Amino acid sequence: MNRVLFIVFAATFSVSALYSQKTNLYDGKVFGIFEPLNVTENSRTITITGGTFRYVIDRSIGQLVSARALNDEFVASGTSFPNPYIGVMPEDDPGARREGGIDRPRFGYEKSVEMRPRLWSGELTDAFRFDAAKGTDIRTELVRADAELVEVRATGSYGSTPLSWQIDYLFDVDGFTKVTVSLTASRPVQLRWNCFNHAFLAKAPIQYLTKVSDPKSPPIDVRPEPTISIAATGRDQPVFESHWNAFFHLANRVTGIEFSKQDFAGRWSGYRDSSVILESGKQVDTGAVETVDGRELRGWDSRGRVNVFTQLYMRADALELEEFDIRNATYPLNPGDVRKRVFWVQTTPAKRPRNGLNSIRAVWPGPHQIVMARWRGTRKPWQPPADEQVKLWARMGVNLIIGGANYWSGDYARPLEAEKIRHFLRTAHEFGIKVIPYVTFTDFNFAAPAYQRHAADWMASAGIEYANETTLMCYNAEGWRNHLEKQWDQLLADFDFDGLYIDHWINIRFCNNTRHGCGGYLGSFATEGYHDFAKRARRVVARHTAGKGVMLLNANMLLFSGIVPWFDIRLNGENDDPIKMREETIVTTWNGWGQGVQSLAMWRPNQDTRTMINLLTTFMIPFRLNRAIAPKTVEEWRVSREPEVALARELWGYWRFFGLNGAEKYSSFGAADVLAMSQPGSIVNGFARDGRALIVMGVLGGSGKRGETLRIRAPEKLGLERGVRYRIIDLRHNRYLSDRAYTTPELARIPVTLDGDDPLILFIEPERKGPRLVYFSGADGVEPSQSGGRLMLKVSAVPGSPVELHIDAAGREFRAATPGFERAPVPGDFAVFTGSVPPGGIVTLLPSIQ
Repeated sequence: MNRVLFIVFAATFSVSALYSQKTNLYDGKVFGIFEPLNVTENSRTITITGGTFRYVIDRSIGQLVSARALNDEFVASGTSFPNPYIGVMPEDDPGARREGGIDRPRFGYEKSVEMRPRLWSGELTDAFRFDAAKGTDIRTELVRADAELVEVRATGSYGSTPLSWQIDYLFDVDGFTKVTVSLTASRPVQLRWNCFNHAFLAKAPIQYLTKVSDPKSPPIDVRPEPTISIAATGRDQPVFESHWNAFFHLANRVTGIEFSKQDFAGRWSGYRDSSVILESGKQVDTGAVETVDGRELRGWDSRGRVNVFTQLYMRADALELEEFDIRNATYPLNPGDVRKRVFWVQTTPAKRPRNGLNSIRAVWPGPHQIVMARWRGTRKPWQPPADEQVKLWARMGVNLIIGGANYWSGDYARPLEAEKIRHFLRTAHEFGIKVIPYVTFTDFNFAAPAYQRHAADWMASAGIEYANETTLMCYNAEGWRNHLEKQWDQLLADFDFDGLYIDHWINIRFCNNTRHGCGGYLGSFATEGYHDFAKRARRVVARHTAGKGVMLLNANMLLFSGIVPWFDIRLNGENDDPIKMREETIVTTWNGWGQGVQSLAMWRPNQDTRTMINLLTTFMIPFRLNRAIAPKTVEEWRVSREPEVALARELWGYWRFFGLNGAEKYSSFGAADVLAMSQPGSIVNGFARDGRALIVMGVLGGSGKRGETLRIRAPEKLGLERGVRYRIIDLRHNRYLSDRAYTTPELARIPVTLDGDDPLILFIEPERKGPRLVYFSGADGVEPSQSGGRLMLKVSAVPGSPVELHIDAAGREFRAATPGFERAPVPGDFAVFTGSVPPGGIVTLLPSIQ
């Protein structure tokens, strides 16, 4: 073959050096969250690497030969993609004519019908097949490389045909890669097939499939479907087939790969009418194919079912993906014509979650949309939270407030009560609480200044309205994206918010409003604009927070890594119920670690609070405190038995004691080499910091008692050292798990009992002699010291905060010398002293003999 390579010197592009003029780098990261892209090229390959992903293009064929996420490779060995292929009808015989006898020169279509390859033979019904990777005159060049974007172009010819291909790759900093496949002709050709994406995906790392539903009858409503396991799919059986599919995600519990499309116009396939008698005398059905065992399948061709444009099949050694532009349908391509198809590919996760957000303790005062007197039952004008309310939240341990600004949706630069908002923000920040206001990607209030002029151009075709006050706009409307970016930028320039909470509607991605470019056959599925929206939001937040801002997305069941990784936290639960989900849906959607984000949950009043919190804690997903039951006083917070308040008080206490924010997280989903349980259905998460570990275990949907074994397989990764003896504390029961210390080899098998769906929470620390402080609740830190038999405890918490101090008295008796503190009658191995943090934060415990 005549392959011409674009040869350059081997080089690694250090983007931080070459592109230091870029303004989107914060502390060495793009937008403060993504590792800069690095490009290495030599005569053979171009390699693009991000923080958690790597793509490799083989220059000799112009195709991707590797797509890796963390340690998982998703391209089957020895294969490449998109590796488009075409099917060309035979050319007319020289002098082809209608007149004549048995020796009449024939037309191409007459010869085409003789081409009847069997199902899955690799050949094409009615056409000669040519693959791009086997083409000629292939040239691959690096067009652009910087911290945020890398562009590569590959061109080539389809063998001896007059057809040429071009593939443009655009790699974004999150790994979201736009692949544009173009086909042109130097002279007239009759095409029969055009497959623009043909991939063989490695079977080993793929366990699950998540995709969006296909369009049904109007009004079209496309939504994410539950995740399913594909393990039982037989050889040469479809994982899925679709005439339309816009998105699918293939994953395990940690990594994945997903493919997206946006436009569906101009594709060709259809019903094959009538049968034909061949020159051999055999009669064939033009809409059928023969199988290897001699069966005839009507409505099939040599590549599967007709009219399927996206198909994923299970093969012996890989999953085979084919996406068609033209499928077994004659299409004339002439010089000057361009057949162009675009898809996006992304490996996940695009980054690692921020461990500074392991423990999100959120309240939600809102507002959600505009609040005005005389609207929706409101009697009084809106006011931001008062100082006393903020102080109460601080005493509870809240670290994130969602809300705090009141405006029309789409008019975010002009909130009401501007000076009071600024005062509220100063108060929250004095207590170390972050505040993110509510905005949306979609809602545009009827009374917002720009609505009348622009809404018709920007709105999504679904025509959805919220509460008779907003219309939903389309993500693909560039004017709308420009408008909101300016609004957010002005809001954060004028007010010291710490990021954004962005609400949105998933089911408006399908759109056919031609006024902003959507439309065509089966409409458009907003993909590029959706991704761009998230990128714009992150750019604004990074600019105003020096890359340290917090972004929360109301995600529900959304699994689309083109948008989720641009956020720090995904909010789940507004419209779905994890109690009713299969585990695979929870681990691929609700568990944000596979997408590089933290998760936060909410639930509806019809769901059982205790069950929900137990499930969320088992998966270590934080939950927001429902404002309808939020305590009104410190005393109510201290004594409430309402399940949500009581469990928030308890669990938040453990997370603050350990210092969960900043700890390294390990999960049996993704770190089975570190932590594991002995039985299916048991789940374990672990956190490590400062030579200590916090372990959380539970059973999904558990009932009754279950004898289990906790297996710490790599204690050194948890910071637990050989030669040190460790005590294990059962925090929820105020006791040691056993009456002895453990060596690190003994941590490999720890017998435990799991009770129903209640999580078991263990704290592992080096053995220490008492009397001593074992753990505490209600504070961010306690610094103990001893003098003359007394225990002095300096508590880091807002004065007035209720705290608990759990003391191993080592056989002695202690009493509280600090007013307001007393020993509580709590069963277990430790004496528990409770009270409110005094000014100065010093709590003194005296031996009872003094």
